[in-house]
Amino acid sequence: MALPALLGVGAIVGFFTRILEWLVSRVASRFTSRLAGMLVWTTLYLTLLAALATTFALIINGINASLPSELANGMAAVKPDNLEGCIAAIYSSKVAMWVFQQKKQLIDWEQGRPVL
Repeated sequence: MALPALLGVGAIVGFFTRILEWLVSRVASRFTSRLAGMLVWTTLYLTLLAALATTFALIINGINASLPSELANGMAAVKPDNLEGCIAAIYSSKVAMWVFQQKKQLIDWEQGRPVL
């Protein structure tokens, strides 16, 4: 009588193990797909922002190179030598703040969503 009871317990344990395995795989699948999506969008935004910063630096250098010599000398007297670096630092700090805010919003949004 004890042997059939043990076989029944094994079947029940196997059944609950399969259910738990299915549940964990479903949660992990949803979590990783969301995480991958967030990483793709964040990478896209950062790439576009880096391209925009490079474009700003090229525009500033292009304006300075295409000016007549008298005007370029006048601007050189007013414009600091490290203007491009200053603009890059200001822009980089704004991008860093934006990335931080987006990360915070994504974390808050993910914490509010149901997992399943």
